[in-house]
Amino acid sequence: MSAMANQTKPGKVLLLANNFAPVRGGSAVVYENLARYGGERICVLAPRISYTDGLPLIGWREHDRRAPYRVLRLPLLRTVIDPPRGGAFARLRFRLSDVAIRARLAAILTWLIVAERVRAVCIGELLASGWVIGFLRRFPGLRTLVYVHGEEITTDDPYDPGHRRRRRALLGVDEIIVVSRFTQQTVRHLLGPATPAHISLIENGVDTARFRPAPKRVDLLALYQLEDAFIFVSVCRLLEKKGIDNALRAFAGIARERPSCRFLIVGQGPYRATLEKIAADLGIADRVVFSGLVPEEELVDHYCLGDVFVMPNRALPDGDTEGFGLVFLEANSCGLPVIAGSDGGSTDAVHDGVNGLLVDGRSVDAIAAAMARLHDDADLRDKLRRQGLMVAAAAAWEGKSAAFLRLCDGLAVGD
Repeated sequence: MSAMANQTKPGKVLLLANNFAPVRGGSAVVYENLARYGGERICVLAPRISYTDGLPLIGWREHDRRAPYRVLRLPLLRTVIDPPRGGAFARLRFRLSDVAIRARLAAILTWLIVAERVRAVCIGELLASGWVIGFLRRFPGLRTLVYVHGEEITTDDPYDPGHRRRRRALLGVDEIIVVSRFTQQTVRHLLGPATPAHISLIENGVDTARFRPAPKRVDLLALYQLEDAFIFVSVCRLLEKKGIDNALRAFAGIARERPSCRFLIVGQGPYRATLEKIAADLGIADRVVFSGLVPEEELVDHYCLGDVFVMPNRALPDGDTEGFGLVFLEANSCGLPVIAGSDGGSTDAVHDGVNGLLVDGRSVDAIAAAMARLHDDADLRDKLRRQGLMVAAAAAWEGKSAAFLRLCDGLAVGD
């Protein structure tokens, strides 16, 4: 069968996802929803071991049993890209482990492509899995794609000085999918004159059937002592680039002038201890609630506790930034106006004055002004809430998955 026939004939699509449910996070949510709404055409190859602690992912078996799509698991898909420091024996062990991971992944890829008649493979992690793209060239007619979110090409990495590995991987695929105009521009800048024409934009979506407005749960209000409070809420992994530190600094002034205000921070991450210290140093620890991770089935309820969603993200000196900001659409879909930073791809998720307010995430004064404005102006909150619901409805995952499959089939998104 010719390569052209394989490009146009619908077939199985394999999504290679190092970051996948039950892991939480933006890219994991994207890949799960692409598969969920893919009409059983998409199968997923994912790890069952956590890259952060080396332990089995909690709940992966239960997730896979409930999933309406096929999930195959290997212990690890990604090679370790930080070689150990030490003697020759430690380096040899690292190399042998690296080769074993690659060999196992290459074997199952071969089996899936041949036995399961996979016609397209999408790589979900550009840097660590870039070698797979070269391996897939062995299969005539197989279509290869890479999904680029943003931070994986904006952030400096000692494993890839000068971004040579990333550039080579991007130039080796049939299709580059980007999640925002910011990411698209960054890819074009990275590749320069070698930029291919096959870069397609599929902005992130939102599961509108799950993320819906709901009354504030009385038991959660009591648990967090938020009764009768106006609640600013953040839901994210606690990282410096999310801007929660400056949101706390802005909230300190808000809280002094508006004593009924509280700040609920939902999520976990390495920056939590720093944020807790900031709250304590500012004297607002009694008005800030850190919920930590919450059960997946209670995530929507925690969004719905809020009156305004706040995540004033910003770019860091090493280039790390928000590639899109899926949480903004989730908050909109739950009926919340949002405050977002103007760096990175969040400007594709949030349109100033439409579904939220855009601010300079480096400016505490700008963040505070936006928080005060949305607290004081009920009409503006309602307008942004209504328009946010419309923005979220237009971003439902059904259309995003359909566009993804068209690209896997070799068709343009608009065809």
